[in-house]
Amino acid sequence: MTSAGAANAVVPLVDVDVTAGYWNADPSGTIQSGGDPIDVENDLGYDSEGHNNFAIRFAHPIPVIPNLRLRYNDIEHKGTGTVVLKEFEGKTYAGDVSSRTDLTHYDYTAFYTAPIPVVTLDLGLNVKHFDGEVSVREQSSGGNSETVEVDEFLPMGHVRADVDLPLTGLGAGAELNYISYDGDSATDVEGYISFNADPVYIQGGYRQFDVDVDASGDLNVDTELSGPFVRLGVGF
Repeated sequence: MTSAGAANAVVPLVDVDVTAGYWNADPSGTIQSGGDPIDVENDLGYDSEGHNNFAIRFAHPIPVIPNLRLRYNDIEHKGTGTVVLKEFEGKTYAGDVSSRTDLTHYDYTAFYTAPIPVVTLDLGLNVKHFDGEVSVREQSSGGNSETVEVDEFLPMGHVRADVDLPLTGLGAGAELNYISYDGDSATDVEGYISFNADPVYIQGGYRQFDVDVDASGDLNVDTELSGPFVRLGVGF
């Protein structure tokens, strides 16, 4: 935050926002690699977990240069479940298994802000860089174990809109990042209400993240994460 404030002092026309958020997400869907789909709830025992995210957003008045937001999303689910003859990465699993699905990723968003009265409307491109892994391990001694790295870039269209109620500090907003191409698809959508006590603001809302992509090797991830979130921000 100190660095952001110093940057704004040097370049007074640049607005900088720094945020930290917490998202409690319920998982559903499947993972698959070479065999039948494995259900993340019924087979792997996944349940709701909390995830942290951090972002910094730069906005400026130069029309030809896009604004920029960088965000880190820590998304990891672990569980212990029971499977019956499920194949993963060429190995067959049976009985009690422990697993980990790590969809941690970075968001790189370049956007332009449309000059519309009352509403702040951002339009641009979001690129998600996944840097995680999926692992499955039988709990029996000497049981099968396999880990698949997830290192993928996923470009998505980006739309974000904010509305503030004058003289109240209250506002509302929504954001959508979406792509569907060649059998892969992803949707990252959220809606929120906010309260602004300049320079600090707080947002609370609901986020849903759906991803159906073929990742490294034969791995297919077809999952949905959804739940409420809260976000604290400081603007300079």
